[in-house]
Amino acid sequence: MSVRGKRHFCHVACVVLSAVLLTGCAGSDVAELNKKVSDMSYGLLSLGKKADSHERGGLPAMSTNSPVIDKKTAREFEVPVDVDTAAARVKRYYHFTSSDVVNTLKGQGLEGGMKAAAITQGGYAWDAQPGAYYKMGRDWGADEGIEDTILIELEKNGAGSRMYITFRSSEATHVTEAYTGKLFAQIKQVAEGKVR
Repeated sequence: MSVRGKRHFCHVACVVLSAVLLTGCAGSDVAELNKKVSDMSYGLLSLGKKADSHERGGLPAMSTNSPVIDKKTAREFEVPVDVDTAAARVKRYYHFTSSDVVNTLKGQGLEGGMKAAAITQGGYAWDAQPGAYYKMGRDWGADEGIEDTILIELEKNGAGSRMYITFRSSEATHVTEAYTGKLFAQIKQVAEGKVR
């Protein structure tokens, strides 16, 4: 092997050896850092558990509230009214807002934009295909800290309509028959024109 070849071989060997050594060091450094982070996390969790069990010391718990529960209940009804009429009645009675109104508000400067943003946050939904299908959704009145939303879909079903109602809540007691039964029955009666 020539002197030049030996130098090239030595250079490549040094580069490879350096890379192996650096990788080994970096790997052990990363492993050590990972262990420190893991130990610190475990320590914080342990302190939180102590605070939850009312032992002295440790970090205080930020909130004693239970985690948010996303529960839903749904109902389906046959409505002997054409889909356009049923949707118009439900929209008017429960003050659902169409996307046309939202778009008009967005074009009215800052104040209109803020109104549009307030309407479209949370459970807002709107889709309309006249003669065939409507979807409308919004936040529903609830106690402070409880998130309730309602979604109503109407589709053409022969001369009448089929209506799907989905009610969601962060509070499990709000998705019971006792809580939603009257509401679902009233929505059906509104679509039928029995409640105005």
